[in-house]
Amino acid sequence: MTLGQRLRHLRELAGLSQNELAKRANVHRPLISVLESGKQRSVTLETAQRLAQALGVTLDFLAGPGDDEDDEEAPRRRVAVGV
Repeated sequence: MTLGQRLRHLRELAGLSQNELAKRANVHRPLISVLESGKQRSVTLETAQRLAQALGVTLDFLAGPGDDEDDEEAPRRRVAVGV
């Protein structure tokens, strides 16, 4: 799963629009759009930290595959508990 795909998945699980996520993470909304569409594949560490915090996940989880990558419920649990 790419960063953009993971970002979209987590955002949707959290019930947030791109605009709402952008406000929570203090980033521009077009950044969310280009990341989710795959037009941009990376962000600064600071931006990644803001996005992860706004989504309630760890930076490691947002950045790449983890041990539970095959577990479809893992992102839902992490968002729900605000890890």
